[in-house]
Amino acid sequence: MVTFFAAQYYSLIFKPLIIRRNTTDYKVFRDVFLYNEFKLPIHINPKFIIDAGAYTGLSTLYYSLKYPQAKIAAIEPDASNFEILKKHTEKLPNIIRIKAGVWHKNAFLKFVDKNVEEWSFQVEEVSGFEKYDVEAVTIDAVLKKAGFDRIDILKLDIEGSEKELFSGNYDVWMDKVNIIVIELHDKKKNGCTESFYSAVDEAKWKEYREREKVILVRKEFMETKG
Repeated sequence: MVTFFAAQYYSLIFKPLIIRRNTTDYKVFRDVFLYNEFKLPIHINPKFIIDAGAYTGLSTLYYSLKYPQAKIAAIEPDASNFEILKKHTEKLPNIIRIKAGVWHKNAFLKFVDKNVEEWSFQVEEVSGFEKYDVEAVTIDAVLKKAGFDRIDILKLDIEGSEKELFSGNYDVWMDKVNIIVIELHDKKKNGCTESFYSAVDEAKWKEYREREKVILVRKEFMETKG
């Protein structure tokens, strides 16, 4: 189990964790390392993990500490969060860092409101002729870039962009995912839950809940672990 003590171990071996004052950093740290909200209901040895909405990299560190042999793609659109993510993971060779927003297609994105808490930045698509903040990346593109044919864990905490992510083009990568860990944000954007479950063939997945996270494990994958 990855715990607060594992985070302390990381700090001793590498460098102190960066927890900014008057931000949501401590809450994220607490949820990840004290409440252990990313624990899975089955034991696995993943080869490839996508951490979409990686924030400052605390969830990425959790996965790296728990699964040190796994390659992890950490995706974060906000520049300030991404800079801390880089500092947290710069000595970990198994981390691929991608500054982008996760979307259902190649696109240009801008932040809806920068006057929100650091973990709550939402994005929307704009024309390439308009001012934009960050480019989008697709799940399939990340998978190809990493050189793997499957995603063992797809963690999604993307502040409402799950509505767009599951609105189209998910069929090219959905069957390549073994476990989905997602937080749904209907309070921020109507239709997130509907979009997600419309893309999920529930006959193929076993669902669990861990605090605010929905965890789907592919039944076929569970059988191989049984």
